[in-house]
Amino acid sequence: MPPLEAGYDESINNSKDSVDDHRWNKIFPNCVADSNMSAAFMKRAIYVAFSVILHRRKILPAEFFSKNYITSKMSCFTLCFKNVKSHAISQWLKACGDALQKKHLKELCLVVTKKEGEVEAVETYSLKFCYYEDGRVAADLGTRYNEEPSTPFEKLTELEYKGTGSVRDQLVLLVRSIIYITQKVLKPLPPDFAVNFRIEYAEGTPDDFKVDGFADTSKFYTLPEDIQSATLGHLRPGHHGAFMDCSSKYMEDAYKAELDLKRHLDEIASALGYDSNESIYQTMETGNVSKDSKQNITPEKTKEVESPEAVPMKPGESPIVAPKKTRASGRSKGHVNDSQQSPYSKTRSRK
Repeated sequence: MPPLEAGYDESINNSKDSVDDHRWNKIFPNCVADSNMSAAFMKRAIYVAFSVILHRRKILPAEFFSKNYITSKMSCFTLCFKNVKSHAISQWLKACGDALQKKHLKELCLVVTKKEGEVEAVETYSLKFCYYEDGRVAADLGTRYNEEPSTPFEKLTELEYKGTGSVRDQLVLLVRSIIYITQKVLKPLPPDFAVNFRIEYAEGTPDDFKVDGFADTSKFYTLPEDIQSATLGHLRPGHHGAFMDCSSKYMEDAYKAELDLKRHLDEIASALGYDSNESIYQTMETGNVSKDSKQNITPEKTKEVESPEAVPMKPGESPIVAPKKTRASGRSKGHVNDSQQSPYSKTRSRK
């Protein structure tokens, strides 16, 4: 069976809420309304989204990837299971998906820093998650004054599930967003940098819970004051929600980036017959971004958690990833408890 193909028990799904696309159905459930199928979709979506980032941002070399179709009309390059190193990265992402199925994952972030071990990031791709107990209502996020604009993540918690077809559209548009921002918006990364995955656990995750391949650490990440941030997209299957954004020192103007991205996605959606009206942008609506505005790869996690440790590379070598983890919310090991700050503590308030 090809790496991305997977069999699902579709007998419990509603046949009226399904996607009839043989390429989609080789990878994703044809209906994502049920809790288990919603989680199964999210696991594969994590794998696809971060594969596209690693490929299009040229963080990993071409031999780490193979071409796959996610719908009959769209292909992308995903981590190749035949490559030993990319297979290891795939296993880290799979372990994160398993944590999501148990409702233990709050955020998974690909963090780029200037040097190995640094806390301040120069670029991040953050995927934040929420869980819908009855398929419709997310956890209460607390009191907010009426005059305060909703953050993109707060808007996500208010979205309703609108069927598997809508979720397919959301994933396609998310992938298109990643391709656009990495190819058209961001300046190239410098010749030398370090990369790893970092995760944060959700409230209530048992202290002894671990994501395979991730090691405890006392740090998550921070963002410099002048960094620009743009929304890439969201996913809303039956019982889960996810919101992805990109923050980067190599983005000149987040407002322009989101405006151009919205125009691009509107064109794509119109051509494919998709609905892009529910796209969630932060600069256009929350006004929280100023308009003045060789490789190592390792996964990290936090309760706060970090991913694998970065491995130094010689010229011409491909990057090797190693994970780490940190525990936020008072769930720590060793000295992790000393660092329970928000990953955004050095920037504007974000959820």
